[in-house]
Amino acid sequence: CLHRSVVASLFAFAAACGASRVPATLRGYDVLVSGQDSQTVALAQALKSAGYHVRDRVKGGSRPTAAVIHFMFREPGPDQLTWFHLRLADTRSGAVVGTATIPLDSATNTSRARAEAAVLALSAP
Repeated sequence: CLHRSVVASLFAFAAACGASRVPATLRGYDVLVSGQDSQTVALAQALKSAGYHVRDRVKGGSRPTAAVIHFMFREPGPDQLTWFHLRLADTRSGAVVGTATIPLDSATNTSRARAEAAVLALSAP
């Protein structure tokens, strides 16, 4: 019984720590991450790990929801960096409620690394 209460306490502490990484402007939102490509799946996992409430489909009558939009962009010309952009847009108003942009380099050459770096940037003050 004591073991269960210790485990439950640790779980509650871990959940509280994760939730604190969510910016105040996004704390009331569910995050909608739809799609099954490797980058979208990695973003869903990284957002969940950071304490965001993630869903994979629209649900009527739910809390405010922000849809995930992500893309890569590079200015034309030689030696230009490629950037990974993450946007969260309110599904009711279309307003962008969260943004992150990270440069792509050897440290962000996998879907998982890009997702974790972008979510970290999204959560930064």
